[in-house]
Amino acid sequence: MANTKYRYDKKDDVLMVFMGKGKIDDAQQSGNIISHFSSKGDLLLLEILDASKFLKETSHAFPPEIRQQVLTS
Repeated sequence: MANTKYRYDKKDDVLMVFMGKGKIDDAQQSGNIISHFSSKGDLLLLEILDASKFLKETSHAFPPEIRQQVLTS
Protein backbone atom coordinates (compact mmCIF):
# COMPACT_ATOMS: atom_id res chain seq x y z
CA MET A 1 0.00 0.00 0.00
CA ALA A 2 2.60 2.49 -1.11
CA ASN A 3 -0.06 5.07 -1.98
CA THR A 4 -1.72 4.96 1.43
CA LYS A 5 -1.92 8.37 3.08
CA TYR A 6 -2.91 9.22 6.64
CA ARG A 7 -4.43 12.31 8.22
CA TYR A 8 -5.27 12.77 11.88
CA ASP A 9 -7.88 15.23 13.13
CA LYS A 10 -6.83 15.90 16.72
CA LYS A 11 -9.94 17.93 17.58
CA ASP A 12 -12.33 15.11 16.65
CA ASP A 13 -9.87 12.24 17.36
CA VAL A 14 -10.42 10.76 13.89
CA LEU A 15 -7.73 9.02 11.84
CA MET A 16 -8.38 8.99 8.10
CA VAL A 17 -6.60 6.36 6.02
CA PHE A 18 -6.76 7.18 2.31
CA MET A 19 -6.51 3.90 0.40
CA GLY A 20 -7.19 5.04 -3.14
CA LYS A 21 -8.53 7.77 -5.36
CA GLY A 22 -11.99 8.10 -6.78
CA LYS A 23 -15.49 9.23 -5.96
CA ILE A 24 -17.02 7.83 -2.79
CA ASP A 25 -20.32 6.13 -3.56
CA ASP A 26 -21.10 4.16 -0.40
CA ALA A 27 -20.10 4.01 3.25
CA GLN A 28 -20.53 1.33 5.88
CA GLN A 29 -19.90 1.63 9.59
CA SER A 30 -18.80 -1.19 11.85
CA GLY A 31 -18.15 -0.06 15.39
CA ASN A 32 -15.74 2.87 15.30
CA ILE A 33 -14.64 2.30 11.70
CA ILE A 34 -16.35 3.82 8.69
CA SER A 35 -15.36 2.31 5.33
CA HIS A 36 -15.95 4.37 2.18
CA PHE A 37 -16.22 2.63 -1.19
CA SER A 38 -16.33 3.58 -4.87
CA SER A 39 -19.23 2.50 -7.09
CA LYS A 40 -17.05 -0.48 -8.13
CA GLY A 41 -16.66 -1.54 -4.50
CA ASP A 42 -13.04 -0.41 -4.14
CA LEU A 43 -12.08 0.72 -0.64
CA LEU A 44 -11.11 4.39 -0.85
CA LEU A 45 -11.10 5.66 2.72
CA LEU A 46 -11.21 4.37 6.28
CA GLU A 47 -12.24 6.70 9.08
CA ILE A 48 -11.30 5.50 12.54
CA LEU A 49 -13.33 7.22 15.24
CA ASP A 50 -11.85 7.51 18.74
CA ALA A 51 -8.50 6.93 17.04
CA SER A 52 -6.35 7.34 20.15
CA LYS A 53 -8.17 4.49 21.93
CA PHE A 54 -8.13 2.34 18.79
CA LEU A 55 -4.39 2.84 18.27
CA LYS A 56 -3.57 2.04 21.88
CA GLU A 57 -5.25 -1.32 21.32
CA THR A 58 -3.86 -1.98 17.81
CA SER A 59 -0.76 0.20 17.53
CA HIS A 60 1.39 -2.53 15.96
CA ALA A 61 -0.63 -2.27 12.73
CA PHE A 62 0.23 1.38 11.96
CA PRO A 63 3.46 3.11 10.95
CA PRO A 64 5.45 4.59 13.88
CA GLU A 65 4.92 8.19 12.73
CA ILE A 66 1.14 7.74 12.82
CA ARG A 67 1.18 6.06 16.23
CA GLN A 68 3.29 8.88 17.64
CA GLN A 69 1.12 11.61 16.12
CA VAL A 70 -2.09 10.17 17.56
CA LEU A 71 -0.88 8.79 20.87
CA THR A 72 1.05 11.92 21.89
CA SER A 73 -1.78 14.32 21.06
